[in-house]
Amino acid sequence: MRKNTEIRKQQIVDSIWQIISSKGVEYVTIGEIAKSIGTTKTAIYRHFKNKRDILSLLIDSVEETLMKVIGKAMIHEDPLLNLKNILLAHLTFAKRRHQTSFIMIMGVMQLGDPFIRQKIFQLIQKYLRKIERLLSHCVKLNLIENDINIKISAIAFLGLIQSTVTVWSYRNFNFVPEKIHADLWNTYLRGIGVKHP
Repeated sequence: MRKNTEIRKQQIVDSIWQIISSKGVEYVTIGEIAKSIGTTKTAIYRHFKNKRDILSLLIDSVEETLMKVIGKAMIHEDPLLNLKNILLAHLTFAKRRHQTSFIMIMGVMQLGDPFIRQKIFQLIQKYLRKIERLLSHCVKLNLIENDINIKISAIAFLGLIQSTVTVWSYRNFNFVPEKIHADLWNTYLRGIGVKHP
């Protein structure tokens, strides 16, 4: 029974991603989800009380994905190389899925539900803290200027990803992640005052 519940919840999450990428977050409704997976609204309500519960599950899924992307990218002892890998991993992931967690998050934030907004804020903060730790490690190793603002540099890193994917989403994700990555990475390195390019 539990396995069936988990499978159904994953179908629902996959359905939500499909709805968001094809129609937009405002179309994430119980009825639209039910139609998408070939079931009834009543069946969806067996798993979720309301739309808030569904969006909460989606944010949990985004968090799990983001943390996996970061975890897989952190394969070096050099924190600067790990940052470089994270940037490429996010761009590659966005191209592969033709969507990005960050774009979805911004769309959901527009819905105005305080609980959901707080949950998204906590997710973004968790992500930024991971980037801040890598940047702090870079400073300790004397890889980047020690007078940079770590918090702002982490936000700029997130901004590189979000703004790039947003622009390319309007071009049907017609980009080569490795090419964009090289240009973005070199720009970011200059911004944080890297000492050993």
